[in-house]
This record gives sequence, C-alpha cells and structure tokens, in this order.
Amino acid sequence: MFRRPKILYYSNGQTEKEQLLEQAAQRMNMDFISVTPKDLLQTVGYLAKAKGFPPRKISVLENQPSIAQDILVFCYFTEENLNLFLYLMKKKELPSVSLKATLTQHNCFWTFEELSRELLAEHLHFHGEE
Repeated sequence: MFRRPKILYYSNGQTEKEQLLEQAAQRMNMDFISVTPKDLLQTVGYLAKAKGFPPRKISVLENQPSIAQDILVFCYFTEENLNLFLYLMKKKELPSVSLKATLTQHNCFWTFEELSRELLAEHLHFHGEE
C-alpha cells in the first residue's frame, strides 16, 4: 500500500525555516505537518496519522514538556525521497536540521517528547556538545 510521504516538523519557533521546509515538501508532493508544543505528548504514530494510533488522553497533571531544538521526522519516505531530501540539506538548498529521524515500527509508539530525548542523546553521543 502506498502512503504519501509526510514530514513532521517541530520548529521551536523557527518560523522562517519551517516555511522553507514546508514549501520544499509541497514542491516534492509531500505532506508537511507542523508539530506544536501541545502535540509533544502525543505519539509519533498519531502525529503521522498512522492507522491504529488514537490521540493520547493527556492529564492536566502531566507537565507540558519543552524542547530546545527543532526536529524533523520523515514518515513513509522511499529511500530515493529520503536521499534526495538529505542531499538538498547537505548542499544547503534546504535548511539543515540536526535532530532527524524516520518513522519506525518502534518509535511510532513513543511520544514526540520521548523521541526528542532519544535524538538529542544520540546527537550528543556522536557529535558531542555543540
């Protein structure tokens, strides 16, 4: 079954960067989903509109997380589409995003905030503190 590629993007207030990425996604016939602070406690699968992922009921007692960096998640990308998008970032034809992931059978169950913590830990492990 074919699924149209989607990009989940948490901008952390970088609206110009978000607009450039959204325009690129539209030109490449991909959906662009802006992740807002109120979405951070929802699962990545729900945000990607994956079948079988209802919205999480969030208690008023849960602390609203904050994420300090922008994050991009590639959903339903072919290898060709993913390579093209990453190539355009590398060539600076698209703005770069340090924290990137692809939707997997594992991370679809995580909240967006959990995914962000994992991506940041990986980034610090491989690149050190920047």
